[in-house]
Amino acid sequence: MSSVTTIHQRFYKASLPPITLEHINLTSLTTQSVVDLVATLSSGTRLGVAASYGEKCVLKTLAFSTESRVLLITMNDTSKSTKSRKQILRDQLLCNVALEKHGFFMERLAAALHLDLGLFIQHAFDITSDGDKRGSMAAYKGLLARARTEHMLDKSAVKSIFAEQPFILSRKTEFALRAWACHIIVQGFPDKPGAIDTSIIGSQARFTYQSCMDFI
Repeated sequence: MSSVTTIHQRFYKASLPPITLEHINLTSLTTQSVVDLVATLSSGTRLGVAASYGEKCVLKTLAFSTESRVLLITMNDTSKSTKSRKQILRDQLLCNVALEKHGFFMERLAAALHLDLGLFIQHAFDITSDGDKRGSMAAYKGLLARARTEHMLDKSAVKSIFAEQPFILSRKTEFALRAWACHIIVQGFPDKPGAIDTSIIGSQARFTYQSCMDFI
């Protein structure tokens, strides 16, 4: 079952257009949900991506974002066996090479997709900062500040939204905004090599899967 609500960004002390958030369980994912998301890509092919994890790095939520819409997908007990819905996720988003997927710690997501759902990801890119430690609050703040220099950054909001914590329904907006932030950050990025493609079976893919163990 899908729910659609309107949310607002909290990273900048400015009034920006509202964001449509569609929240859906993987077992209810439809092609229309993906079509509605991709239709809001105003320019380019870059989606922001964010995920949350439970115990032992098990994937709990997966969000894809444009500037005006977020598709937040929740995993449940039957997600692993939902073949037709996983096929939609795989073919239309994860392995759709016409779309770039950009997010933080993408190798962790690639590993979780493989280990938990038996899925691959292609044309995915890890967001890194120039000088700040990867995954630090300084990195998140620096990247968001540079993405929209015309707006003042709300540093306390960045800290709250990117704090490591398990997914709970009452905070779904914060998890959705992580993906939105990734989309905003990468719009001004130059093209770069190093796309993650775990559909390639070999040493590179095995290394990507193994890297997940660092988080367990």
